[in-house]
Amino acid sequence: MKLLHVISSCSPIGGGPIEGIKLLNNYYKKAGISMNILCSDNKKAKWLKDKRLPKVFATGPAFSGYRFNPKMLTWLYENIEKYDAIIIDGIWQYHNYAVWKIATKFKKSYYVFPHGMLDPWFKNYYFFKHIKKYIYWHFIQYKVLKKAKSILYTAYEEKKLARESFYPYDFKEKIVGYGIKGNPYKKNKKPNLFTKKYKETKNKRIILFLGRIHEKKGLDILIKCFNKLFYLDKKIHLVIAGPYNKKQFVEYNNLIENSEIKKSITWTGSIYSALKWDAYKAAEIFCLSSHQENFGISVVEALSCKKPVIITNKVNIWKIIKNNSAGIVTNDDFNSFYSGFKRYLKINKREYKMYCNNAYNCFNNNFNIEKTSQKLINFIKN
Repeated sequence: MKLLHVISSCSPIGGGPIEGIKLLNNYYKKAGISMNILCSDNKKAKWLKDKRLPKVFATGPAFSGYRFNPKMLTWLYENIEKYDAIIIDGIWQYHNYAVWKIATKFKKSYYVFPHGMLDPWFKNYYFFKHIKKYIYWHFIQYKVLKKAKSILYTAYEEKKLARESFYPYDFKEKIVGYGIKGNPYKKNKKPNLFTKKYKETKNKRIILFLGRIHEKKGLDILIKCFNKLFYLDKKIHLVIAGPYNKKQFVEYNNLIENSEIKKSITWTGSIYSALKWDAYKAAEIFCLSSHQENFGISVVEALSCKKPVIITNKVNIWKIIKNNSAGIVTNDDFNSFYSGFKRYLKINKREYKMYCNNAYNCFNNNFNIEKTSQKLINFIKN
């Protein structure tokens, strides 16, 4: 079977979708599926050198935020008949239109992974952008989704929320899940990489946030909670790991109440590979105070490292976390997150060990890619 994933860009800045495709590649191979990627990147883009990528056909450069790229349309016209199935990753951009246009002409089946892009949070937070999307919905996006063999969702919450954003909504749907491999550096011969690099974190109770800095992540809530909770236990140390710009740093840094607390917050910027996984290992708990989160790969990475989590009920896998007692789930506001954070700081060693074991079991039973990949593969094969 030949499968084509079509995505706007293979850049790692895009986060979850492209990382998921890279992880799935090996499992596709085991199932006898040959996978290629079609994207709108420039052929010379440095991220296309990633060895985890399969064969990539880059038809860029693309233009504007819409990623307009007529060369993609031409490529599909010339090559679509070589593939048995197509998966569109992400919506609202030109690659959706291109696949729909050519697949319809050649009567080819395709699936769509929205990757959280139908979440109603965007409607409420970016009102004017939503008006533009609503117009696009009626002219193109609805038709793309309606023609798809199925809309693929990673969790029940994502599917439920997707139904609240745009009308009409009358599509075929399937929850196929999402998974990761877990820590690839378990046998790392250089232990304590993180605390050696960031010496101020040594012998501290590390509270880890890892992700891109964006208003939807609710980082302001986490910092305000840390301000209040620091004086309950001065051994806690907040690590904020992820890409940010100067304006974001100034904005969030201004929320920190005094110099003593500032010394107990470490901003690492982006961290990768062994250093990233050692950050999870060094942490006591992982926090994500998001207002919107389709899946939360960083949450699942933490679980795979036996770390409990404190998350909001806007992270779409929150019910799985709650049902498996793998952490604490709160609302996405200061009072609720503060209450959950404070409750965590008061647990004893026996309770913490229980949370750690539950975290790993939750990962293994629900998010281990060995299991989740089979659900997707079986669905597209049938």
